Amino acid sequence: MKKRIEKICGESENIPNFEEIENSPNFVFTPDKNFETIALFDQEGNVVNLNSWLECAYYAKGGWTNNVSDFFDGEKFLFLFLLIVPVVYKFIITRVSKS
Repeated sequence: MKKRIEKICGESENIPNFEEIENSPNFVFTPDKNFETIALFDQEGNVVNLNSWLECAYYAKGGWTNNVSDFFDGEKFLFLFLLIVPVVYKFIITRVSKS
């Protein structure tokens, strides 16, 4: 998990206490003026802009990523491919047999 957080958010000396954040319903992330804003995405395509390393690490730990293509749905592509190929094949065969 540490490598994933470093890849997305960068390196930091901070050792985050995620348990404290999760147990506090009123926890507020403090913006860091030295941290460049990062946009992260979830599986549903939602976007969140993060303004501190701690906030970024928390979201990265929760499965958010900085690359939308990480959520490429291979099963959906395979399903559509397997659905379309037989239809196209049948269309071609009926056209050729009528000629």
